[in-house]
Amino acid sequence: MGLALQTTRHDGRATIAARGSIDLHSSEELRARLTELVDAGEREVVVDLTAVDFCDSSGLNVLVRAYKHARAQNATLVVTGAYGRVENVLRTTGLDRFLMADAADGEGAEGRV
Repeated sequence: MGLALQTTRHDGRATIAARGSIDLHSSEELRARLTELVDAGEREVVVDLTAVDFCDSSGLNVLVRAYKHARAQNATLVVTGAYGRVENVLRTTGLDRFLMADAADGEGAEGRV
């Protein structure tokens, strides 16, 4: 299965809902969409991984670079909905500490990579 992306905007927040697998073959599409949103002036970007069943190192790389790019533009980027293998890889690598939104306030942690 490939990757499908759907972008919605609501209350000043752009949400990209991803469906499928984020891997070497599909990560470029996600990178381009995230960069496009931040460069277009979006200040809050949410990546919804609820329907993502796999994310390899190329996908993690895209998320980290997008997070850094957003911060450099005074924007925020957080990941929501990660579960199973995807959540496990984010937690194992420590990326959950700054990429994953906190359920209480909708913001990622303040740590930098």
